[in-house]
Amino acid sequence: MNIQLHNKKEAIFESTLHLIYEYGFRGTPMSQIANHANVATGTIYHYFASKDELILELFKYCREQTNEHIFSVDKNLPYKERFFFIWKRLVAYYLDHKEIFRFVEQFYSSPYFAIMQSSQDPSYYGVDKLHQFFEEGAKSGIIREMNFPTIVSVYIGPATSYIKNISYGFCKMTDSDRDNIIEIIWNGVKK
Repeated sequence: MNIQLHNKKEAIFESTLHLIYEYGFRGTPMSQIANHANVATGTIYHYFASKDELILELFKYCREQTNEHIFSVDKNLPYKERFFFIWKRLVAYYLDHKEIFRFVEQFYSSPYFAIMQSSQDPSYYGVDKLHQFFEEGAKSGIIREMNFPTIVSVYIGPATSYIKNISYGFCKMTDSDRDNIIEIIWNGVKK
């Protein structure tokens, strides 16, 4: 794909993120996305057959961006350090990218998530990386063996809640609070 085409597609993604952040899925028509991205509506349909396809591809794009950031960890670090690093990177990334965070949250609560689950291999949005990471810890005897949904809830749930509390202005982010939260999580899963 040449740079100009890549830039148009990225502009469409960024505009869609911004508008969905402001107006939600239903309040964001393709014409508004085209106008915001400074492209013709037909250009959007060149890349995406429908708004549904655009939103599904945007989710994939967001997860790829997020995973690239949070999983860029030195595999030679001790497991506990990687456990803390990945969690802190996730929190920092979503706080720096509030539009992505809100989009992902809306996506998981929408019919799009069911569509995506039934039609896509979930490995492309990072579930496999997280699953492998937790399996590594359990097989090494570092963390307790738990089913995947349970450990994801224990690991990601507090991060999501913390991000929401900061985003909604209920609290300020401090290194001390963040360190305390991940330490509590660690103490709950370590052997």
